[in-house]
Amino acid sequence: MKYNVSARGILEKDNKILFIEYSSPSGKYYSLPGGSHEKGESLSSAVVREFKEETLLDVNVKDIVMVREFILKESDIETWQAGIHQVETIFKCELTDKNQTEGVGAIPDGGMLGLKWIDKKDFKNYRIYPTQDLPAILKKGNVTYLFSDI
Repeated sequence: MKYNVSARGILEKDNKILFIEYSSPSGKYYSLPGGSHEKGESLSSAVVREFKEETLLDVNVKDIVMVREFILKESDIETWQAGIHQVETIFKCELTDKNQTEGVGAIPDGGMLGLKWIDKKDFKNYRIYPTQDLPAILKKGNVTYLFSDI
């Protein structure tokens, strides 16, 4: 089983949140921009780097919204087939320059199809990670811990 620490960011615009669209054998799914934390790198620096790599956007990292921990004993995602235990810190982000345009970066993730802005009221219609309850968590304003063991 692989162990990983990652950092992700929430970027909101016009009541929508930016997601990375992925493909897996069980269908499309959507995850917040971000990824693996590197040794010697702060979590907030990891979010800035990953946003740039995946979306071409420069962001400022703000407050922590959620810590998500999950253990998958097996997965249809190729890099996690032997299982994964991952801890993610999820931050609110804002653009450094509001005139930036998103696009798929030079270092896209495996299985990445593109980017998608998803309206918060439509989350129930998508397979979204970390959770379809993200709009309610954002509204609540407290740091949330989310754990799943599948």
